[in-house]
Amino acid sequence: MQKIKPWLQNLLLMLAGVIVGLLIVETFAITTGVAAPQKSKAQIFYQFIQPDAQLGYKPKSNLKDFKTVWQEAKVTEVANTDSYGFRNIGRDYTKSNLYFIGDSFTWGQWVSEEKTFPRLVESELQQPVINLGVPGYSFAQYETLFNEWIAKYKPQTVILSIVANDLTNYSSDIGQKIYNTLKERSFSPWYEKTFLYQLVWKNNKKNLPIRAGTSISKEAKNGLTLFNLSLAAPESGVGVDSDYLTSDGVVKVEAALSRIIRLTKDNQVKLFVFLVPSKESTYIKDYVQLFPENVDLLKNEEIGYQRLCDVTKSQDVTCVNLTDDFRKNSTPEKLYFDIDGHWNSAGHQLAAKVILDTLNNSQLVIK
Repeated sequence: MQKIKPWLQNLLLMLAGVIVGLLIVETFAITTGVAAPQKSKAQIFYQFIQPDAQLGYKPKSNLKDFKTVWQEAKVTEVANTDSYGFRNIGRDYTKSNLYFIGDSFTWGQWVSEEKTFPRLVESELQQPVINLGVPGYSFAQYETLFNEWIAKYKPQTVILSIVANDLTNYSSDIGQKIYNTLKERSFSPWYEKTFLYQLVWKNNKKNLPIRAGTSISKEAKNGLTLFNLSLAAPESGVGVDSDYLTSDGVVKVEAALSRIIRLTKDNQVKLFVFLVPSKESTYIKDYVQLFPENVDLLKNEEIGYQRLCDVTKSQDVTCVNLTDDFRKNSTPEKLYFDIDGHWNSAGHQLAAKVILDTLNNSQLVIK
C-alpha cells in the first residue's frame, strides 16, 4: 500500500484539528446556551398551537406555565390554558354571562393574563368572564366561535374585538393556511442551529445595507418602532390589506359581521363591537413624520372601521371605535410595546376602562 505523502498527511491532520476544534467550540456553546438560535415569530407561535378541524388551529390544551420569549422585542409570555385551549382556567363556561371574542389583543399577547382587558373587566364586574381570544384569528374564526360557543351557551353579552388586520380578504380556510405556513417556517435546517452559523448570520444581518427611504420600520421620538405599512408583508399582520376597499374583501368582511349580528339576535345575546386601532394609527402624527408618502393604509383602516360601525348601527348594535381614545391617551405613557405592535399593560387598562364605561352607559347589568 502506497504511503500518504507528507504534505497531504499534514493537510489531513490540519483539517482534523479544525473539525475537532469546531466540535469543542460547538459543544461548549450548546451546553452553555451561547449557541441557542433566536427563534423566529413563526417558531414562537407554532410551538404552542395545535391543528383544529373547524378553526384551522388553536392553542394547545392544558398548558401550564408555557413560556415563550421573543428576544428581539424583549417580551415574554407565560400561557396557561384550559382543556379547550383558552385562557379560562377555573371558569365555568355555562355560568358566565360575558364572553370576549377576538385575536391576539383579546388573548393578551405578551401580557400576563391578569393584566389583559378581559380579566380587568372581570375584576371590576366581579363576574366570571370567558375569553375566547386567540392570536391570529380573524372573521372566519370569529364566526366559528360564535356558532360553536355563543349559540351553544347563549351568554347574556358578548364583546367582539376587531383589529385592523382583520380587514383582509375573507377566507374560510385562513386558519388552515396560517397553520401550514407556520409549520413550514418553524422547521429550520440543522446548520442554522450551529454556533458558527448563528455568529455569521447575526453579524451579516447587522451589516446588511439598507437604502435610504426603504426601511420597513423606523423609531419614533417616543422610542416606539412603527412599520411602513406599504412595505409590510401581507402575512405580517401589521395592518389592513392595501386593496381592502377596492376588492371584494370589504364585501365579504361586512357580510361576515352581518351574519354574526344575526346569530346573536337569533339567540337573544347582546353584542358589542369594539374596533382596535393599529399602533401606526394610534401614533398617526409620528407615522406621518416617519413615512409621509405612505399614509393610504391608515385611511383604509379609518374608512374600513367607519363602514363596520355603519353595519352594526344599522342593526342596532353598539360599535365603539377605540382609535380616538387611544390617540388622546397616547402620550406621555406608551400604550404599545416598543417593537411589537400589541398593547402593553397600559393599553389593556385603557381598553378595559372604555369597555366598562360603554357597558355602564348602556345600562346593562351583567348577572
